[in-house]
Amino acid sequence: MKHWIILSAVLATGWCCGFPGAPAHSTVSFSDNRLSTDTVATYSCDRGFELLGPARKICAENGTWIPAGIPFCVLNVAAGKAPMQSSVAEGGIPQKAVDGSSSNTFSSDTCTLTTRERQPWWYVNLLEPYMVQLVRLDFGQSCCGDQPATIVVRVGNNRPDLAVNPICNRFVGLLEEGRPLFLPCNPPMPGAFVSVHFEAPPGAQLSICEAFVYTDQALPIERCPSFRDQPPGSTATYNGKCYIFYNQQPRNFDNALEFCRSRGGSLVDETNPALQGFLSWELWRKHRGDPNGQYWMGAVRDPEDINNWKWINGRDVTVSFWNLPGGNENCARFDGTKGWLWSDTNCNFDLNFICQHRPQTCGKPEQPPNSTMVAANYNVGTDVEYRCDPGHILVGPAQRSCLNSGFFNEFPPTCRYLECGPPAPIRNGTYTLVNGTRYYLSIVRYECKAGFVIIGRPDLICDIDERWNGPPPSCEPVTCDAPPPLLHGSTNFSSPTVTVGVSVAYSCDIDYVLVGPRLITCTSAGTFNQEPPRCQVDEATKPDLTESRRPGSRRPDHPRRPNQQRPRPPYLAEVEDNYVEANNPSLATVLPSLEAGHDNKINNINDDRGQSIDGPSYDLKEEGGAKVTEKLHLGGIIALGVFGGFVFLAAVITTIVILVRRTQHGPTKKYVRRNDDGTASSYDSSSSDGHGLNKYYKKAWENLREGGGGGGDLEKVSHPRLGRTETLDQPDFRSTRSMGHEGLRDGSEMTVNDVAAMYTRPEKRRHHHHHHGHRHKSGRDTDRDNHDRHDHHDRTDRHDRQDRDWRDRDRRKY
Repeated sequence: MKHWIILSAVLATGWCCGFPGAPAHSTVSFSDNRLSTDTVATYSCDRGFELLGPARKICAENGTWIPAGIPFCVLNVAAGKAPMQSSVAEGGIPQKAVDGSSSNTFSSDTCTLTTRERQPWWYVNLLEPYMVQLVRLDFGQSCCGDQPATIVVRVGNNRPDLAVNPICNRFVGLLEEGRPLFLPCNPPMPGAFVSVHFEAPPGAQLSICEAFVYTDQALPIERCPSFRDQPPGSTATYNGKCYIFYNQQPRNFDNALEFCRSRGGSLVDETNPALQGFLSWELWRKHRGDPNGQYWMGAVRDPEDINNWKWINGRDVTVSFWNLPGGNENCARFDGTKGWLWSDTNCNFDLNFICQHRPQTCGKPEQPPNSTMVAANYNVGTDVEYRCDPGHILVGPAQRSCLNSGFFNEFPPTCRYLECGPPAPIRNGTYTLVNGTRYYLSIVRYECKAGFVIIGRPDLICDIDERWNGPPPSCEPVTCDAPPPLLHGSTNFSSPTVTVGVSVAYSCDIDYVLVGPRLITCTSAGTFNQEPPRCQVDEATKPDLTESRRPGSRRPDHPRRPNQQRPRPPYLAEVEDNYVEANNPSLATVLPSLEAGHDNKINNINDDRGQSIDGPSYDLKEEGGAKVTEKLHLGGIIALGVFGGFVFLAAVITTIVILVRRTQHGPTKKYVRRNDDGTASSYDSSSSDGHGLNKYYKKAWENLREGGGGGGDLEKVSHPRLGRTETLDQPDFRSTRSMGHEGLRDGSEMTVNDVAAMYTRPEKRRHHHHHHGHRHKSGRDTDRDNHDRHDHHDRTDRHDRQDRDWRDRDRRKY
């Protein structure tokens, strides 16, 4: 927890070096908790452990600790264990290498010695497997002169053939008296047997004053319960348990069991060959001069089966080390007289006893460099959490638990430093290291220049493979969506691609005006700076159908047509004038009025207009600077309908008259006799010669032209015109002529003279004053009844004169 607080403070203020790392069972103190440059880290080990390696480190300016590496807080697990060697010379027994007494010079009292052999060896039985980290050898004699010696250290669990155990380390060099040789096992190697082999040169002696087998995975006696009344050096550990040997307080079996339980332990309630060997060795070491030593153990005879033994915890004893023959007692002991094998004993005897305890703590675990370790305490059942500093990745378990064996359940993790390469640059953009670093989990952020949009992920993270976790993004120009087309107008883009800064210009068609901005521009947000405009009808040029054009207004520029005069039908003149005056007085002055006496003559109403009648459906007039529009009035439409009705009625009447006349006269011959050649000729006008009736048709047309021309031809002729009754309509007309009878004509036929007589109207209405004794005024000054009677008399007189003229003309010609 303390280190976590330190890390938090360092992260808040910034640091130069990371945590230097700490071995298990150690404590690190800093001269400056900020871990800045020149900070000194000092290591110390817990009680019972030995520090191997440098005790001090200094933070350098480049953020590293000098010297490199982490020291060890280790425990010598070879002390007091069972050694063996290939041979013994001069009293140099193998136990002298693990008795805890070291010397810088050879002494037969403190050092081992073998005879000269080809390859001498020495080993120690650790009694249980350990994770061996380092082997230290203090040699008692120099060897081999100037020749290098070859020393091989092996660690394993094979005792009969030590040469098959894995090699921990190999040394080739000169061996100096009193000089220690450190041979680390990298990585740490498990094994219960550690052996030293002298391989070269052959024929040498092997002398070891002291051998140390170091590990940090051993349970030190310091973690075992300690009581004031226990004898000194009475505690030993094996396989995560503490064993306290009470040899000064003999008790019977029940009292000894109660004493151990009162202190949180019990009598020894388990066994196996390794444990049996460990206990036998410890008992032998403590009672070398007392072969009569006896110790209670926690095994009793089964009351239900006298041939079966049970542990005090209720389990059956499946593996035993009895001294035969056995007796009939109910309790068991370690018998010193039988090589510490088992013997049955009376439970009421007072004997020594061994209390077995569980450790209460696992001690402080390892803490890797550049990490933080968080734990409330290190007691059995608690957890420890690891966290790596920024830029590092945790390799291994993030959490470890303290077991009841006094060890943590996992190997310690490591924090591996990861760093990515420089980020890749991008066009039209830049990048920024958010954390200012490129190590693990650092962030690089890409940004585009103005007018460009980023495509892809803008933030990339340095990943576990020391690469950025994706390709860099790209910067593409910002584009705006094309604006909708302008109705009644057009758009003009300053560039084919609508990117930032590109403008769109708008214009409207003729007669339309632009409502809104004329120019809009694409912005960096991908939108235009203004809404598009619209085109609406120009009110200044829009035709006004209800009011005259206002003074000062301007007409649209249309090509002007030359003034044309078109006559207006006389039957519409009066109707239109009345309608205009009644419904739109403002237009009454525009339309000309018809004066009496001007028959079929219409004043030019388009003289002051620049557009003819056959222009658009409406016509613009100017009166007093105002602008108006002509349209066809309802009165004119009614007048046209009345005229059409009269025409249709006249056609019907004409058809009826023809049918009636044909019915009255019946069929007649169509041939007449000619006086000149005595042949018959058809009345058909298709004949082209000058004989037959063609000459009468020709004469009739000439009379018609002369009579209706309005000239003086009619007055100049000396004979009167043919009358209506003297035409070919009368069957006996030709019979009265001097040229003889030319045949009869069909009564249903009408000659040209007949038609001419029906439709020919005099040019002027004249009255013969010698027939009437009063004067007539033209037009509206004459009473309608008198006018009708005078017309009848005039027509009768005119027909009479025409008949006489026709007869006189025919006589002269024929």
